Amino acid sequence: MSTTEAQAAALDPAPNSWVDPGTTDIFAIYGLVTLLLVGFLVIYLYAVFDRYAGRKGEETLLRTTIPTMLTVGLAYDILPPLAGVNILLPLSLILAAAARDVVLWTTETRGRKE
Repeated sequence: MSTTEAQAAALDPAPNSWVDPGTTDIFAIYGLVTLLLVGFLVIYLYAVFDRYAGRKGEETLLRTTIPTMLTVGLAYDILPPLAGVNILLPLSLILAAAARDVVLWTTETRGRKE
C-alpha cells in the first residue's frame, strides 16, 4: 500500500453499514424481520377491530360499507403508491358496498313484515 492509498483510506474510511462481499448483513436481516412483524401486527390489529366492528354492527344499515371504507383506508396507508390510483376505484368499492347494504336492509325489512 502506497502512502497515497493509506492517506485516502484514512480520509475516506468505509461506512459502518458496509458489508464485505460474501458475508451476511445481520442488521438488514433484523430490520427485515422487524418490518415483517410490524406489518403483520398492523394487519392482525385491523382484523381484530374489523371482527369487533362486524359483531357490533350486524344490525346497522352500513354493516358492509364501514369495513370497506376501513379496508380502502388501510390499503392507502400501507401502500403509498395507491395515491396515484384514480379516485373512482375506491369510490366504486364504497358505492358497491353501500348498494349491498341497501339491498340487505330492504330484504330484511320485507322479511320482517311477512
